[in-house]
Amino acid sequence: MGYPALADEALIARLLDRSKIDQAYPLVRSLVPGITLGRWNAFVRPQLAVHSAAWPHGVMTIQNHKGYILGLFSFEVRDDLYESRTLCIDNIVVPSMPGRELIWIAIADATDQLAKMNDCRAVRAGLNEELGSDADDRLWVGSSLQRSGYVLEGVRAFKRLDGEAIPAVPGKTGGGGSADGRNQRRA
Repeated sequence: MGYPALADEALIARLLDRSKIDQAYPLVRSLVPGITLGRWNAFVRPQLAVHSAAWPHGVMTIQNHKGYILGLFSFEVRDDLYESRTLCIDNIVVPSMPGRELIWIAIADATDQLAKMNDCRAVRAGLNEELGSDADDRLWVGSSLQRSGYVLEGVRAFKRLDGEAIPAVPGKTGGGGSADGRNQRRA
């Protein structure tokens, strides 16, 4: 997938609307190669439906001035036991391309704005390894979040219930699928 150059380009955060769902698909597919257009639609359409104005959720895109979608993330305002109103972001899609740090900065800025607009006390960012199995890439993502003021905390675990092996994650201990196809605990 060819990406436009980002040098000196202002990036704009925009909510994804139903008319742009198909436009976002190539970006998502480039990072999650096995995802079909049908699966993308099944995931994203409920994200765009309004359930409660008090507890919003949706998909935010990062676009250039021509409307080209360069990154995206899903978000939801939740009632967190420890922090009260918390903006949770997940399904962060940022391609590995020159200038991607500008996309991360735009995501961090958009997240802060969303949190303030919704009177949130905190932001939680979920990072899915499916979006990049390269150890250097994951390290870069973690350090990018830390530079934006995030603290890496806690542990998230994942278990497949269909018996399909979890792909091994290079450079990570305690995770991934075993040689015989059984799921192992992720650290």
